[in-house]
Amino acid sequence: MKMYEIEDVKPFMGQLLLQETFDKFCVSMAEIRTLVSIRFQGNLCHEWLSPEEAEKYQGFEYVPWKLLRPIVFDLIKGKQTPEFMKIQFVHYRENGDCGGLRIQYEAGKLSCLSSYTSAEFSLERNQEIIWDENCLKFLSKHGIVSTQL
Repeated sequence: MKMYEIEDVKPFMGQLLLQETFDKFCVSMAEIRTLVSIRFQGNLCHEWLSPEEAEKYQGFEYVPWKLLRPIVFDLIKGKQTPEFMKIQFVHYRENGDCGGLRIQYEAGKLSCLSSYTSAEFSLERNQEIIWDENCLKFLSKHGIVSTQL
């Protein structure tokens, strides 16, 4: 588990809300506080999808960010920034393990927290270390400047 503070909030939010940068992730939970507080449980409602989407996202437990991103953008666009925003991204690995990346904005500060959950109990932490390194590489690859806390 590693925590990073994002140095430049505006470009990051542009990538998060307007570009496909995070579209490979799914969302297990999101919370946004603007005029009202809104909390999403990310469980995907397969019945809501078109037949084509239902086939494409068959087996997905959580909603892909690609589908949720325009909804979140509509909720926060405007002149004022949200008071608070938290998005828990998940990425299931082929072995059943789950990597996570939590984005949190509060009091003008933006942070990312990587996390990793093994499908089976193990004292081995190599996969967790690899996930943490991959999260840092992901941020760097997309020009996101961060400082490890």
